[in-house]
Amino acid sequence: MLLSIIIVAYNNQDYIAQAITSCACFEDPDCEVLVVHNKSTDRTGEALRELMEGRGWPLRLISNNENVGPGEARNIGMRQASGDYFMFLDGDDWFEPGAIRRVMDRLREWRPDLLMFNHQRALADGRKIPNIPNRYIDLRNEPANLTDPQVRKGAIRNLHISWNKAYGRQFMSRHGFEFPRLVYHEDLLWSIQAMVCADSFYFIPDIVCNYRQHAQSSINTRNEGHFAAIHECRRLKDFLAEHDDYRRWYGAELYGYAQSVLYGVINTRYRIPESREEAYLRDMAALLKEFRSLLGIWKPDLLFYAAMTGRRAVYFRTAAWAARVKRVGKAVFDFKMKFARP
Repeated sequence: MLLSIIIVAYNNQDYIAQAITSCACFEDPDCEVLVVHNKSTDRTGEALRELMEGRGWPLRLISNNENVGPGEARNIGMRQASGDYFMFLDGDDWFEPGAIRRVMDRLREWRPDLLMFNHQRALADGRKIPNIPNRYIDLRNEPANLTDPQVRKGAIRNLHISWNKAYGRQFMSRHGFEFPRLVYHEDLLWSIQAMVCADSFYFIPDIVCNYRQHAQSSINTRNEGHFAAIHECRRLKDFLAEHDDYRRWYGAELYGYAQSVLYGVINTRYRIPESREEAYLRDMAALLKEFRSLLGIWKPDLLFYAAMTGRRAVYFRTAAWAARVKRVGKAVFDFKMKFARP
């Protein structure tokens, strides 16, 4: 069997049918769909049973006795999957029509360790905003071989999530990759390790997955679980400390990605409880200091210096000022480009 699609379902009663329907490979003997159900507190379980019984879909349903989190649920699915490749889908997202067939065709053609594809954010008002995977490298909106580290380096800053890639079973087994048992940021290091360790790595520009944005999404909650961003970025720093080649090839790019994750969590102002913001700042600053020392980074960073104070008022004033400077800089650049000669 070529491909196993692993869907993690938890409290997705309004979305799970669309997620499963979008797989659209039930009659293909080279593809299977596994749903790992994390003991929902809504009607997701009933919806899954209705889908299996009413429509006769050949799903493989794995029901956990507790909510083990998305990472461990994916581990459970991988252990029971039969395919040469794994893909992941969250229970509130869905695939574009025909996308799975295009992915399978590329997997058959290239047989890579890792295949990355594009996605788009699906907003509540119906708009869809495509991701920009080539923000740091010119992928020219066409398939690309990213196996060479010099080429791969530019793609390493793409969004590190589990569901924008297909992973070779032998490759993952060879490196012993597993997701941590976390609710937030559980796929950050997983995705990075896959991208830097793959011996053969390809990209296709096709939009495969729709990433649904809604108020109930776990990423929009305010709780201490978001401290996991620091935990996983620390694991990333330790991973780079243990691998000289990866540190030399990708260290600066991955430090930049860690910065964007860590600053993004606190700068939203709705993820970390207000009473814990200063603790987050202190922990974040300590980690960034270690990261900068490991990589020999001395470039000034006002947000890092503000976080070092451990004072939320200082940090947020600095962040607001930095955001204004960035907006002005972009406006100036856009103005110059408007009158630039072709």
